[in-house]
Amino acid sequence: MKKFLFILIISFPAFLFAVKFSLTYENSLYNGIKYFSNTFIPEFSYTNNNFSFMASMKLSNDGKFLPFYPQFYGDYYIKIKNAGIVITQNNLKIKFGNFEDYDVIDSPYSLFISSLGHSKPEASIKYEDSNFLYESRYILATYNKNGFIDKGINLKYYAIKIHNFTFGFEEAAVYVHRIFDFEYFSNPLPNFFIQIYRINNIYGNSFNDNSLMGFFAKYKSKYYNLYGQILIDDFNANRFFNPEHNTVDKIAWSFGSTLMLEKIKLKIFHAGATKYTFQPSSIDESSNAFYYGYTYYNTLELNNFPIDYQDIYIGYKYGENNLAFMIEAEYIDKIKLNTAIELVISGTKSPINPWTDKDTFDPNFNLLNESKLEKSVFLHFSVLKKFDIISLGFNSKIGKIFNVLKKVDANDANGLPYFAPSNEQKNILELSIFFKIEI
Repeated sequence: MKKFLFILIISFPAFLFAVKFSLTYENSLYNGIKYFSNTFIPEFSYTNNNFSFMASMKLSNDGKFLPFYPQFYGDYYIKIKNAGIVITQNNLKIKFGNFEDYDVIDSPYSLFISSLGHSKPEASIKYEDSNFLYESRYILATYNKNGFIDKGINLKYYAIKIHNFTFGFEEAAVYVHRIFDFEYFSNPLPNFFIQIYRINNIYGNSFNDNSLMGFFAKYKSKYYNLYGQILIDDFNANRFFNPEHNTVDKIAWSFGSTLMLEKIKLKIFHAGATKYTFQPSSIDESSNAFYYGYTYYNTLELNNFPIDYQDIYIGYKYGENNLAFMIEAEYIDKIKLNTAIELVISGTKSPINPWTDKDTFDPNFNLLNESKLEKSVFLHFSVLKKFDIISLGFNSKIGKIFNVLKKVDANDANGLPYFAPSNEQKNILELSIFFKIEI
């Protein structure tokens, strides 16, 4: 009873001043963790001219996160989804709040921002016209509380648009021991030059930020879409100018295509990342370098509650040292059907420990060069049907994982845990039905 009272309390203001209100209820028959869990998502928003206000959150007992107030609400937790303001003026959009984040590339395998749409506090300035596209986005990763550290992320991309073709440069900066960096956010220069300026000029060598960079391209026509994206962490020119010097490749890539028929979309996606790509890159504790991985958290658990590694990565959801392939078909008419088959091959992953289980890297190109690998096969299927203001749907995921990645302790200087393929197998079965009403 108390959880329904909670929903009513937080949704009541929508009936007073919001133009739109919706409530989604999802019952997960099984999600891989527990049976028959409940999820409620109330949303309300107000839009007037160039101003939009929105607020949505998730109340769930699906077992994926720690309960927020167990003595009153049992095993339910709260996660904010999209809550903030959006101001638009001609080609300019400004956002402040706590929003689900997505990449400029719309793909299940996007590289700089995870396709899972993790919600974080952010500020964003975006400009787009028929020739040019630019965004500077700040994301708060964590506060210095409960074993976490102050950590921030700044994402920027620039793109030129020529008819149906878009080509751009994308980059991200990760920094710790400060919540927000105004210069990364406000300065349109690439982060590499900002870092060089700071080291060699007024600031001195006081920053040890991690910089990632890459490129993307998109082509969109009436019948098909194509995209490509590449990410490079800590680009090292020794590869070309000093090839005798040991270097390590920290690269991720993603490609995809969509073919649009009358009522059917056929899609194909591929992505991969070399070993070490999103890891921290040093064991020098004096510089706190092991905090600088491309991850939200510097731990694999919270109060002894495990964090799924896909929720740790800022970017590509499967992290480093893997290959992924997906074929998808989508049918849209009076009913929407979506089905996909996916293959993922993974080696060891280390979101928080530099060089996985060693004190230094294996040089050059490292990808799945291990005797034991995790192999996963998934079948995704979903149905959606709308009846005026009501939507009904069904989601499922069926599959099998061989040599499941398990957390293990490292014997290196840091001693931080990492994930490695095991001898275990795991059957995957996730089934849920949902109901949504929009007013």
